[in-house]
Amino acid sequence: MAVKPLCLYDLPNEILVSILSGFETQAILPLVVVSRRFHSIVLRILHFRLLLAAALPDYKLILEAYHPSKRYSDPYLFCTYLGTDGLSSKHEGKGSLYADCDGEEGRLAKLGGLYSRFRPERPGVQGSMPARRIAGAVPNAQSSVSNPITPLYANGGDGGTRKVTHIFNLDGDELFGQFCAYASLVRLGPRRGVFLSNVHIVQSGQGVMRVWKHWLQDRAIELWQQEQEGGIEMDRTSTTRCPTIGADKNIMWTDYRKNVGLRVAVRDQEGRCYGKDASEFDDAPMSFAIEIEELVVRTTHLMLAVEASAIEQDNRSGKTLVFGSFFATAASS
Repeated sequence: MAVKPLCLYDLPNEILVSILSGFETQAILPLVVVSRRFHSIVLRILHFRLLLAAALPDYKLILEAYHPSKRYSDPYLFCTYLGTDGLSSKHEGKGSLYADCDGEEGRLAKLGGLYSRFRPERPGVQGSMPARRIAGAVPNAQSSVSNPITPLYANGGDGGTRKVTHIFNLDGDELFGQFCAYASLVRLGPRRGVFLSNVHIVQSGQGVMRVWKHWLQDRAIELWQQEQEGGIEMDRTSTTRCPTIGADKNIMWTDYRKNVGLRVAVRDQEGRCYGKDASEFDDAPMSFAIEIEELVVRTTHLMLAVEASAIEQDNRSGKTLVFGSFFATAASS
């Protein structure tokens, strides 16, 4: 009696999942076109990886957000995970990931449209690195007294008790200003100020955004109208907004792919654009308060950053990033 030769498809799904789980995401993605079965297996693996990456159990997301003039004075912010709307903890056949999808292809596409939300928090403990001197800058006695040191590191955030707000000033002839936002994924070390790895979420050449004056006016008017109609400030972090997060007008994107962005609330400091004749102030200097409500990151982008961080840590072979009182250096652990 002839024995039927075994082939790859004779293996149960559990064995295939165990085999493919040892490969990086970029390596298994081409397998989705092999067959429906491989498509389903890869989808299951990616779903599980997204769940782990979104929660960041061993990592911390750090945000640097500042006006270019405050590059060396504003502290970086620790970010607390709020959730990934649309990412169900159910791996097979149930949950929002599998709802309203036309076949397996729709589920995989839906994974790429998920965003994880984080709340930036001001540092609870700041370092004592002396403020940097900028070549050509005129010393300011008042600023040196009020801010004798530059914040360097933090021991966790303040829990969101203080709103992260930036004042954005525009002259009458300025159509836009610049704002910088850089996010990094770090693996915390055994001591405060020690990072085992550091991977940039916002890639080189990105992170500097043009903030247009008319966009600020429109956002400030919309928020003012919402508060007037509701009587109280509306909950702008409601999860019902997140399925269309890519089209949210209140998000400042750091890149054209919309991988990383800041959801903000904009207020006119002087109240000029709240009246019926707001157009009269188009050529007048204006001042806005930009409040950072959330950092939003495409979840697949975050997952790839987690993998890159794990690879970087393996390649460092026992080295760590140590942020001391005066400098950052790589030292053997």
